[in-house]
Amino acid sequence: MNQKRSLLFLAIALFYGLVFFISIEGSAQVRPTRSDSLVVTPSDTTNAKAKGDIETTINYKAKDSIRYDAVSQIMYLYGDAHIDYGEVALDAAFIQINWKTNIIDAEGMVDSAGVLQNKPLFKNGAETYQAERMSYNYKSKKGRVIGAVTTQGEGYIHAETIKRDAEGSVYGRHARYTTCDLEHPHFYIKATKMKVIPNDRVIAGPFHLVFADVPTPIGLPFGFFPSPRKRGSGVIIPTFGESNQQGFYLREGGFYWAMNEYMDMRITGDIYSLGGYGARLQSTYTKRYKFSGNFSLSHTFIKATENIGAGVTTDNVYNYSSDSRDIWISWSHQPVTRPGKGQFSASVNAGSQFYNQRNSTSPQNALSPAFNSTVSYRKSSPNSPINYGVTISQSQRTLIQRSETGETTPVQAMSFTLPDFSFGVASQSPIEWFGGTLTGRWIEGIRIGYNLNARQFVSNNISTGSSLGFPFSNSIGRDTVVAINGSNLAQIFRNARTSINHDIPITLGTVSLFKYFKLTPGVSYSESWFTKKYNYRNVPGSNLLAADTLKGLHRTYQYQGGLSLTTNLYGIAQIKGKKIEAIRHTFTPNLSYSFRPDFGNPEFGFYQRVQRDSLGNTQLLSRFQGLEGNVPGPGLSSALSFSVSNNVEMKMKTDSAGVFKKVSLIDAFNFSGSYNMAADSFKLSNINVNLSTKLFNNVGVTLSGSFDPYQYVNGTRRNVYLLEEGGFKLARLMNLNFNTGFEFNQQARKQQAASGAAPPTNLPALQRTVTAADYVEFNIPWTLTVDLTSNFTRDVLTNKLVNNATTAGFNGSVTLTEKWAVNYTTSYDLKNRVLSYTNVGIVRDLHCWQMSIDWVPFGVLQRYSININAKSSLLQDLRIRRSSSATGRPY
Repeated sequence: MNQKRSLLFLAIALFYGLVFFISIEGSAQVRPTRSDSLVVTPSDTTNAKAKGDIETTINYKAKDSIRYDAVSQIMYLYGDAHIDYGEVALDAAFIQINWKTNIIDAEGMVDSAGVLQNKPLFKNGAETYQAERMSYNYKSKKGRVIGAVTTQGEGYIHAETIKRDAEGSVYGRHARYTTCDLEHPHFYIKATKMKVIPNDRVIAGPFHLVFADVPTPIGLPFGFFPSPRKRGSGVIIPTFGESNQQGFYLREGGFYWAMNEYMDMRITGDIYSLGGYGARLQSTYTKRYKFSGNFSLSHTFIKATENIGAGVTTDNVYNYSSDSRDIWISWSHQPVTRPGKGQFSASVNAGSQFYNQRNSTSPQNALSPAFNSTVSYRKSSPNSPINYGVTISQSQRTLIQRSETGETTPVQAMSFTLPDFSFGVASQSPIEWFGGTLTGRWIEGIRIGYNLNARQFVSNNISTGSSLGFPFSNSIGRDTVVAINGSNLAQIFRNARTSINHDIPITLGTVSLFKYFKLTPGVSYSESWFTKKYNYRNVPGSNLLAADTLKGLHRTYQYQGGLSLTTNLYGIAQIKGKKIEAIRHTFTPNLSYSFRPDFGNPEFGFYQRVQRDSLGNTQLLSRFQGLEGNVPGPGLSSALSFSVSNNVEMKMKTDSAGVFKKVSLIDAFNFSGSYNMAADSFKLSNINVNLSTKLFNNVGVTLSGSFDPYQYVNGTRRNVYLLEEGGFKLARLMNLNFNTGFEFNQQARKQQAASGAAPPTNLPALQRTVTAADYVEFNIPWTLTVDLTSNFTRDVLTNKLVNNATTAGFNGSVTLTEKWAVNYTTSYDLKNRVLSYTNVGIVRDLHCWQMSIDWVPFGVLQRYSININAKSSLLQDLRIRRSSSATGRPY
């Protein structure tokens, strides 16, 4: 009986082994070693599939050999073993599959040097685990891993032991959580116990931060770290710091809320030990193919201190002698352009007077003297000539207001356009109005359009009459900035300026004369409507004026006509040298004539001649002074205008045979002026000249100036040409502007030209600062841009050119090593011999971290800050920061 059972068991085992052998994919040689086992030795790599009570097919292969124990139903895979089971994949030096217990065991192999190689690498969907040894039940989906490293999103978890349950949650003992991808990470969060919920979060506790193998006191009893496949909500860790004004503080701590895939929200706050707080609400949103934007609302309260302390600037803007409450709103909305669809856009930056000086660490915001906001809607149709738009805008700037006692106070001047409406009809030929067809005839060059613009301008900076040359006795002469509140609204809107402007552009086409000349006639007409105008009168016995406001609908208009004649002349010098082939000069003269009536004539009613003093002297004043519409200038104009443009290019041979390239020698050399034949004096205008070129094809040079053809005697301009003094002096240089700049690194010049980026600037308000989030080009060893700007104006009393300002700017970077880089920007005032705004930034690539140092060594924004941030967006709020400012305590 026992013999029959043995024979039956042997038959079943042989049958099972035969079936299993047949299921192996690919060719293999069978070499039995024991009566109860089979060894499969593949020539290269063997793939196999096995099916049974499992849910899906198991695909496996091994580079060395595959051995199957038919009695124990255990499969052994040697050498680069690999298994696929649905979303599960496993690679290791050795893998064992137990078909009875449904358990897969894997481990690495120690090489001759004693180093463990081909460690088990387990993948389950987006999760990966690497370990010294591991065991996994493919039916229950539970596992146990020894000496494991697993990935969760951008994070890595190292643990002595990891267990995985059927729901996919992972439990780690003596675990380390980091975003550093090295086997020995630079930093990690160390916890006794850790639980990972895939695509959701990591829960640890208690834990503390270890940096460069040094434990730090930064830790909590428990913590949550988001690890979502999609965006997830979570806590934002605050920044710790200290300043003299606020004391110790916690800043920008709060909560991030991922509302949905289109919108999120950050709610953060600040708290200061010396009293005060801050609160912020920030949100970004997007709608694919339609629009995107972001919104921010901030409020801060800073409590005044009795002793501001050392390091405080003398500027009133930065001295906080009283409690301050500030608010700031930022909103940016960008539509996606779609033909025939309206476009709503917004760019809002508005708030309290000194919010940015008191709260911003950005030089762009802290140094900006003015901020502008615009909200608009525009629409045009490709099948219609009509377009329209509505814009609401606001601007604010800081002014210094002087009181009657001579004290100066910074005030905030704000202006609003409520609203600005535009309506336009594109220029069309009258032939199109009546359904005619355009065939290219010259008469079709006559085109007429229409543009309308209506706007109301409101400002708390009450307009002044000082610009007219003498004071006023009533309200129009007040020069003051009033606070925007309920009690002042009536006064502010009473000084509002409303206008409606009409413009009718008329083109008459271009006529060719004598084959090489182009004659273009032109006519223009515009009209403006106002809701008020002024009537001036002299106050008897004084040098003051009174201005009476006449309300109602008032209009101005202007028209003019003219002709323009132009041509192009070319001159070529054939050189045929070793490098230079030829030089070409393009000469473009333009001569035009225009006529416009004297709109200062009393019959038009646009101007009023009033007595300006007790001696009987008079002055012509516009009755629409300071209003928003277009008021034509006084005086008859019958002017002949002229201009000449020059361009010089050189044709050079390249290294390739028969290939030439063009090199610009002079990009532009232009001069222009006009002669008013109807003027009673000073008929010839100043001659304006500008030159732009690139020396050696790299050094950009720009020159612009103005020449006066008339004489000056004791600082007074005379209606006598300078040429009449004798000699060959045609005109006198009155002002000169000079600018040049050069990037010394050729590689940086090529990258800048390829990217189309604007060249560096020495204007602080436009200069970027180095932060931990900035990307640094470590592949360029160094860059250095030097620019020089100078401005001169002639003093007519001394007849000498006076240097108004000369500034040299230096911008660049130095890559000290593959990981160290220094950025710098500074400027030197050559006239006053002082350094202007200077900023030095140091960036260090720490592999999984990035360190940046931002230093402003002097000036009203003197400060420094040190930031060390994790590169991963998952732990970007994990940082070490130290900072100080001009209003803070020196460290």
